[in-house]
Amino acid sequence: MSAVVSSTRLPPRSLPARLADSLLRLLSNRIAWVLLLLLIPAMLPLAAPGYFFKAHDGSHSVSYLVEFDQAIRDGLIWPIWGPDYAVGFGYPVWLVYAPLAYFVAEFFHLLGFGLTVAVKLTWAVGFLLGAAGMYRLARRWWGPAAGLIAALAYTYAPYHLVQIYVRGALAEFLALAWFPWVLWSFVELWDDPVPRRAAWAGLALGALMLTHSQAPVMYVPFLTGFVLFKVLTFRPPAGSSTVRARLKPLLWSGVALVLGGLLGAIFMVPLLLERRFIAELSWLHDTYYYGRHFVFPSQFLNPFWGFGYSVEGAADGMSFQLGLMQVLGAAVGALAVFSRSSRDGRRLPHRLDALFLVVLSGATIFLMTPASKLIWDALPLVNLMQFPWRLLALTTVTLALLAGAGASWLKDRATDDDFGSEAKTESTRSISPYVYVTALVIMFASFSYAQPELVPIRPQDESPLNLIEFEAKHPDMRGMTKWSERLPVEADSPLPAQYLAGEPLARAAIIAGKGSVLEQGSLSASAFARVRADGPVRLRFYTHYFPGWRATLDGQPVGIQPDSPNGLIGLDLPPGEHRVELHFGATPVRRGSAVLSLVGVALVVGLWLANRRRDDLRK
Repeated sequence: MSAVVSSTRLPPRSLPARLADSLLRLLSNRIAWVLLLLLIPAMLPLAAPGYFFKAHDGSHSVSYLVEFDQAIRDGLIWPIWGPDYAVGFGYPVWLVYAPLAYFVAEFFHLLGFGLTVAVKLTWAVGFLLGAAGMYRLARRWWGPAAGLIAALAYTYAPYHLVQIYVRGALAEFLALAWFPWVLWSFVELWDDPVPRRAAWAGLALGALMLTHSQAPVMYVPFLTGFVLFKVLTFRPPAGSSTVRARLKPLLWSGVALVLGGLLGAIFMVPLLLERRFIAELSWLHDTYYYGRHFVFPSQFLNPFWGFGYSVEGAADGMSFQLGLMQVLGAAVGALAVFSRSSRDGRRLPHRLDALFLVVLSGATIFLMTPASKLIWDALPLVNLMQFPWRLLALTTVTLALLAGAGASWLKDRATDDDFGSEAKTESTRSISPYVYVTALVIMFASFSYAQPELVPIRPQDESPLNLIEFEAKHPDMRGMTKWSERLPVEADSPLPAQYLAGEPLARAAIIAGKGSVLEQGSLSASAFARVRADGPVRLRFYTHYFPGWRATLDGQPVGIQPDSPNGLIGLDLPPGEHRVELHFGATPVRRGSAVLSLVGVALVVGLWLANRRRDDLRK
């Protein structure tokens, strides 16, 4: 007699349903609420009136959005040109400055928030995104107690607060928030090498590369080293093929790296191939020369806090400290790497991953000191980072993770539990009071650093006048193109006076021959002029010549040339009345890179769907 067993296949759950479940779990997670509560003091200045325009790039964090918003409202999908830079001559800002942070800010602005408020909301996203990524990664390795401590050690790391309240570096701040997610996604991928996880890892890496132009120099070598470390230390399950067990996660990690590169291609490829058209040397010498910005060992633990700038020598006006609590927590985490449980002799879970973080932390700290200058001299691409102390972004992550490991180790020793047991019983056990006390100490240790120099927001701060005023105070920070013979000054341009007077910008002028400009106008990436020429004339647009600019004369394409000494757009007109139109568009490099990124998007979607189909067939 045979039994007939009937079964009903449950339909696959949709992505929105899974996201809704994740949200419900998050809302019911007490630790998540504690973390959110302890994040508030760091974020509180964002809710205060005013803004930290005195921060190093504080003015830029708003003025970039002013330029970005103009381009989006002019119908540009992927902005590149900032029309109001360089005394109004314009500059390809988003050729060299990754734009993702400003897509986020523009999203908030299009929802109806003011420009400065939209930037503040983007800062808040960076806070929450980074803390959530650190919590998730540390919790995965060492349990929720480690997640809470790691997230707070990261959030209140002095350099993390320097990034926002001293430097005002929005893109770097958001890139730092992405990196824990990138690392987490590759950890997940290594442990479960399937197409869906490769898609997530590639997506996270692509987002990082589109957020900050120095991301490949700072984060990708670390990520590559981590993957190679996993290859060398991987222990396959008993009875499985060592080569195959290593090859599969390595292969999918390589796929994820390629996907990240494809997604970031729309920004990275033009940056690499067209940056030769800007006067890059002006951003790599004098004030920006890396040799002037090494960190002296005493500065890593010096509690000094200031709002000044990095200078040559040890008399810096800003802090480069690692954070006392972060260092102490990481030291405990390093101790845990080499220790065993007092009860059964077990070691810290993911001990080798923690060991990698210890080694990387030491190496990164060394690379920020003057003793590493020979290495910087030997690696030309590293020069693009400009400031060796930017590597504090890496130690902010590694020390926070080690602090989380150390907190988990101490808790387990105090309660005589198995290492990492809390990770298995998260829903049924409470976290030790020791962990909450440690969390409070971390917060209060850096609370005074979360106090920016707030100033009132003026109407001109949310207009192109912001840039004009900034460049008047800092004339060395005006950009040039390859065709510029010198930094532009006010005497070269009639535009600053027009900005200050609130007049429509007159970008077109006849500089040779007899004639007059009857009518003209300009937008973010276009301009036109109606000209009456009594004879042959030379028309100049007070706009930097750069690949992508094209002109038409009475509807027909016409050649343009760079005029000296500033490399402005010029063209010759025959006698008569004419309409000249100028448009900034794509180049073959930009079109090709956009296609590559679209291919990346298609591959991410394809891998995700392929994984879903495989899961469905297994049910």
